[in-house]
Amino acid sequence: MTRWGPARWPLRVRVALAFLASTLVALAGLGVFVHARMSEALDERLRDTVAIEADRIATLPIRDQQTAVRALGGDVHAQALTPDGEVIASSRLVAGSLLETSADEVTAGYRDGSVNVFDDDAAARGERAPEVEPAVLLVRPTDDGYLVVATSREDAEEALAQLRDQLLVGGLLALAVAGLLGYAAAGVGLRPIERMRVRAASISDRSAGERLPLPAADDELHRLAVTLNAMLERLDQGLQRERRFVAEASHELRTPLALMLTEVELALARPRSPEELTAALRSVTDEVRRLIVLAEELLDRAAAGDSLPIEAHPVDLRVLATRVADRFRAAAGDRTIGVSAPGPVEVRGDATRLDRAVSNLVDNALRHGAGDIMIEIRRHGAGALLTVSDEGAGFPAEDVSRPQGAGLGLSIVREIARAHGGAVEVRRLGDRTRVSVELASPGG
Repeated sequence: MTRWGPARWPLRVRVALAFLASTLVALAGLGVFVHARMSEALDERLRDTVAIEADRIATLPIRDQQTAVRALGGDVHAQALTPDGEVIASSRLVAGSLLETSADEVTAGYRDGSVNVFDDDAAARGERAPEVEPAVLLVRPTDDGYLVVATSREDAEEALAQLRDQLLVGGLLALAVAGLLGYAAAGVGLRPIERMRVRAASISDRSAGERLPLPAADDELHRLAVTLNAMLERLDQGLQRERRFVAEASHELRTPLALMLTEVELALARPRSPEELTAALRSVTDEVRRLIVLAEELLDRAAAGDSLPIEAHPVDLRVLATRVADRFRAAAGDRTIGVSAPGPVEVRGDATRLDRAVSNLVDNALRHGAGDIMIEIRRHGAGALLTVSDEGAGFPAEDVSRPQGAGLGLSIVREIARAHGGAVEVRRLGDRTRVSVELASPGG
């Protein structure tokens, strides 16, 4: 069952939603800050209003203070109290006492409370139903008691309510705009990825040389494109190696198969003597053995992959080279195969693989070279250097790095040398072609 959740949403949608969520958090924080600051400012203004009015009344003579209290109207109200808390003068719109406390509880200072006031318009119509409004009160002691000045919070709370409404509407509009901008910005940011996707979809084995376009900015996408192009380069090199491998294999297989077919056709063309048939069968047998060796090499090359598996043991290269030379002397005819070494030269390696490498070099020298063949072995650092030379013309320059012209044998030698931490070098010195194999202990 397929589940639909945020992890399955398109990347562009997730980026836009993340942008929207961050904008929402920012706007919410800004709204709370503005509301708090506005509330503090309005509260400070109300306190200033009652303080100014209290200062004005307190500066009047005692006989005029009660007159000033009774004359107050509008949004500011006042009452004059005796030391016992009894009301002796009150603003004309105040109903009841501004302080609902006894004389013992009357203290100077600001406080939050409520006022029962008559509406001016309702009073003009003869209606005397008071309304309760939240208020800020200031209690100030006087020479003959207390002065209480109050102002309604109703306008301030209405202003805060309007501010909240405006913040809500403005915030929703800002979120809508932020969501659209985030979606558009995500599309612009993902456009290089889309171009890379389109190019990647067009790359195949016939267009392996193509690479992904690199974004102009040196950012994460640019580094991703560089990494992917490096991967494509490695895949391209692997594909080229496979193509060369197929070409080498077909080249190596064609010759022995053609020789076998020729021998069989000649043997069947007319009646042959037993000697002639025996010679033909021996020739076919030699080609079959060559095919077996070639098949083993193909299997080794195919199984090698990036690294050829080996079993490392102490191997004396002089003994190994002597054994290979003895094996090929019969096939060499009048050409000599010599071995030169200062003494035992031992390395840690795979004896079977190293035997295959030396055999391939000698076989290449016999089939593609000329003159006598010399196998030279000497110490080289912590490992050894094995060189097979002959008097042939050597390989073309391109065959040194890509030895398909030299057949599959040299490719196998390179794989074996690489598995032993070494390398192969082909060069011409004087009148001899030298193929040198540097060997080191595997993993060393």
